[in-house]
Amino acid sequence: MERPVVSGTACDASGARFTVVGISNTPTTDWAEVFRALAGTDLTLVGDPPAPAGPPRLSMTPPSVLDLNAYLMYAIGKAARRRLTERLAAHNLRLWHLTVMAMVADLGPQMKTLLAARLDMNSSDLVKIVNDLVRTGHVDCARDPVNRRRILVRLTPEGRAYLDLLNADIAATDDEVLAPLGPDEREVLASLLRRVHHHLEPGPAGTVHHETARFAQVPPSGSDEDGRIDWTRSAAEIAGFVETRRPPRPHAFTHHAGRRLDVLAATVSRGLYSGEPGHVHHHEDEGVVVVTGADHLGGGRPGLVLHRVRNEHGAEFRAEEYFTRGGTGPGHLDGPG
Repeated sequence: MERPVVSGTACDASGARFTVVGISNTPTTDWAEVFRALAGTDLTLVGDPPAPAGPPRLSMTPPSVLDLNAYLMYAIGKAARRRLTERLAAHNLRLWHLTVMAMVADLGPQMKTLLAARLDMNSSDLVKIVNDLVRTGHVDCARDPVNRRRILVRLTPEGRAYLDLLNADIAATDDEVLAPLGPDEREVLASLLRRVHHHLEPGPAGTVHHETARFAQVPPSGSDEDGRIDWTRSAAEIAGFVETRRPPRPHAFTHHAGRRLDVLAATVSRGLYSGEPGHVHHHEDEGVVVVTGADHLGGGRPGLVLHRVRNEHGAEFRAEEYFTRGGTGPGHLDGPG
């Protein structure tokens, strides 16, 4: 039976140290003679010694579950989350830190209770995350200038710059996970995932959406999909965007009650409006106004006044008529279409 009978350290001609362990199944081996022979061969170490081979990888996915989309989304999501968590950990952050910063960046200053509700997060956990971000200077807490009794969580200029840096860094996670897909395939996949996400997590009532679960066709490359309105942009940007979407180009569009709605004419409001981007107000003087952009200062911002719209059947309406006909007012945008 093999057994070690001698061990020690030695140096090669360059002075590099290495460990020597002699093993023999012959108890009468003359190790002094062995090492004298090795010493005359001018041995030199090249590179690191090979690592011991680990046990063979046995884990695998049962072939039958690869036909289950829910399982595939779970498995891919688990792998993507692990990679994202590792990248955030390199910045001493967790996924909740990124999520809170992104929510405040997208929707503007918010109360902690509202943030917790929107993120479906325990209030005490939310407070800990906000405190972490306050200590690092990425957010601060200030009184609402409109209602001094409320305390708002705000993203600081340093926090906004850091969020941009984080987004650029963790974008590499997409490249790792989606490496087998080309650019066009990634766009189609993203569109499908957003539709499923909206189906499972519909937005608050009174909001027009970027995606719809009823939009049955996946738009081919080069279609009118680039006409989709992004309500997180400023009202001026969106009004300019609507103006540029003239025939022969498809019109700018959004969704109302799960159905496509083309925006044919719109202008920037005179008044200031608060709320989530995409929320619809019915103003006595200005008519139908959609909240746009992020309210970074907590005092409201200009909205987009809709003048003319067209439904998915091609019928055109004054915006006020469309949103009030049949008793479907701005507060019921997520009701049945």
